[in-house]
Amino acid sequence: MRNKIVIALCICVPLLIVFVLLPMGCIFGWGKYLHDPPRPEITYGEFPFRIEYELQGERFVVEDTVICEFDGFGIGGIGSPKYCKWKSRLASGGKGNLLILGILDNTKRISLNVGVPEYYMGQMGISSDEYWHYNLKAFLREYTGSFDFVLFPEEWYDEYGFSFISWEFTDPIVNTFK
Repeated sequence: MRNKIVIALCICVPLLIVFVLLPMGCIFGWGKYLHDPPRPEITYGEFPFRIEYELQGERFVVEDTVICEFDGFGIGGIGSPKYCKWKSRLASGGKGNLLILGILDNTKRISLNVGVPEYYMGQMGISSDEYWHYNLKAFLREYTGSFDFVLFPEEWYDEYGFSFISWEFTDPIVNTFK
C-alpha cells in the first residue's frame, strides 16, 4: 500500500508542476521581464475645469480640478505589452474622473466623465476639440439592485430638463515619453 502511494505521488507531483504551477508562473511572472514603455517626462498635472448646466429649470456651476499622476507600468494580459498607468482624482475629493451633476432619486444619478488622465497628460495625442466632441456627454445611471443601466443623452435630456450651458476644460499638456 505504501509503495502505491509513493508511486502515485511520484507521478502526480511532476504532473502538477508541469500542467498547473509552470503555466501559472509563466502567466504571472512573465511581465517582469518585459521592457517598460517610454516613461513620461511630465508625471503630474492639474487641470481646472468649469461646467455650467441646467437641470429641471435650475442652473448649476461646477468648478473643480482633475489631478493626474503617473502610476508606473501595467500589463494588459498575455501577449500584451506593458503600458503607462495613470491615476486621477478631483481636487474636491472625488476619485477618478466621474463627476455627479445631479441626483434625481434614490436610483438615478446624472454623471459626467471629466476626462481621462491619458488625455490630459498628452499620451493620447489628440486635440481638445476632437476629444470633447466625442466625450462631452452627461449620462444617466440607474441603479436597480445589482444592475447599473446607463442611458445616453438623447434618451433623457428632455425628460429631466438637462442641458449644458457652457464648459471650459484645460487643454492637455504636451508630454514627451522617453
